[in-house]
Amino acid sequence: MDEEIGEELLEDFNELSRLSQSTKLSDEFVFKKLSEFDKKYKNNRNYFVSIEGLLSNIGAEQKSVNILKCSISRLKRKKEKLPINKYYYDIGNTILSKTDIENANDFDFLIETDGYREAVKSLRLVKKDNTDLYERAQTNISNVYEKYRRNYEAILAYDKVLKINPTFGMALGNKAIALKGYNRLSHRKSLDILYNAFLLLEKALKDENLIDTGGQIAIETFNNELNSIKEYFDKIKYKPVEIVPPKHLTKYERFNLRNNLYLNYDFGYYYDKYSLLDSFFPSIIENLRDKPSEKSPSMSEKAYFSFQVFNQILEDYTTARYNFYKAISLKCDFVDKKVNYIATLDYTKHSLKYGILKSTFGSLYNCLDKIAHLIKFYFSKAEIKPNGDIYFRWLISKDFKQIIKETKNFHLLALFSLAFDFEKEYPYYYLKEVRNRITHSFLNVNPGIVYSTSSSNYEIAEQMLIDDIFELFNIVKAAMFYAVNAIYYTKGKDSIVNMPAIFESDIYKSK
Repeated sequence: MDEEIGEELLEDFNELSRLSQSTKLSDEFVFKKLSEFDKKYKNNRNYFVSIEGLLSNIGAEQKSVNILKCSISRLKRKKEKLPINKYYYDIGNTILSKTDIENANDFDFLIETDGYREAVKSLRLVKKDNTDLYERAQTNISNVYEKYRRNYEAILAYDKVLKINPTFGMALGNKAIALKGYNRLSHRKSLDILYNAFLLLEKALKDENLIDTGGQIAIETFNNELNSIKEYFDKIKYKPVEIVPPKHLTKYERFNLRNNLYLNYDFGYYYDKYSLLDSFFPSIIENLRDKPSEKSPSMSEKAYFSFQVFNQILEDYTTARYNFYKAISLKCDFVDKKVNYIATLDYTKHSLKYGILKSTFGSLYNCLDKIAHLIKFYFSKAEIKPNGDIYFRWLISKDFKQIIKETKNFHLLALFSLAFDFEKEYPYYYLKEVRNRITHSFLNVNPGIVYSTSSSNYEIAEQMLIDDIFELFNIVKAAMFYAVNAIYYTKGKDSIVNMPAIFESDIYKSK
């Protein structure tokens, strides 16, 4: 009997789904069908768990906010009775679809809406299980990053999916498109990155489940992107050549390359000697009305100060990078013999290694505040005191929102969105907590606790601290990428020639 009900349910679902994809349905028709289904399958567990997912898909297909609101309302009432992973995925995906419809490609909407943040907050709670919900959720999170031009982070998020499921077509295809966008924004264009995108698209189209996860529109989009790259390669007669890093690289260089820690546009790939250099640097635009610098009369005060702040960011980042490498390479017991620590008898471990790791975390986080300082000083119209207290949170302030709206600068929008993720209840808030405990209180590394995603009780597992530092490196590098591009792509009516800091950009070579 249950088997027969299952077949009938599947038939009803498929019929309504096909109808919604091919015909414009009224909300009244959908709600009538929903009422019929509710009565017909009142005691069917499969229906109870699945109906809101179907309703969400129909609402997205029909571009109906009312249907999506209905799905969200029903899901919230069922929260305690649904499988938790299914709940978070369905409600996050439904909020995302609803916000997409409300958006209508309006720039200011991206600044003012909470919809995308709420969707990501739910989608991030989806855990790995024996379904593909985690992969779908992470892919949708990456797609939201793309909307805010957080292109760098989107690529990293797609990689998290592919690490779990290397053949997941939506992540493969969307990563390819993200790589194309990243290459377009980079100041050092790469045919190799474009070729990587080509290979990803080929692999995406081989995913037999692509039609189920992305629909026909995904297949058409990926085919168009693939053909576009192919036509370009044919036009320039491009032939890919495998480039292998030289054998004489130091362990430190290999560490940086493997973990994509160089401040350049090569994204962890090796193309040539420039892949081992730190080449991020803003191309400042001088303005005729800017106040001249007393320190360097040939530059404005704004240009001089901006260069100096970015130099400090480079110094902090590269120092943190080197200390991080040295810390995780240390043999802790040997080094500890040279340093005396008080035995607190609290089962935590105090060592030079952990001291360096915590110091690395703190100084790396400071780069975010300096990025906010740089952006405020460069983009604000009013005179700003160079020694004023400015923190990363300024990037979600009313003043900064106004600057974004006036400039229509998508790279500033990316910084705004990234800064919001450090607020309470959002994904990077825990990093702020770790930083505050290291800087203002204490954080013990406890070898007696298992790996955890929480730093509660002022204790943290060693591997979690290391993983958090890797994550923070990615975030800081992304913020630097957005900041450099925000300055690079800004033009002013009174501006004169660009002033790239040629000498400064060569300071932090690895050799």
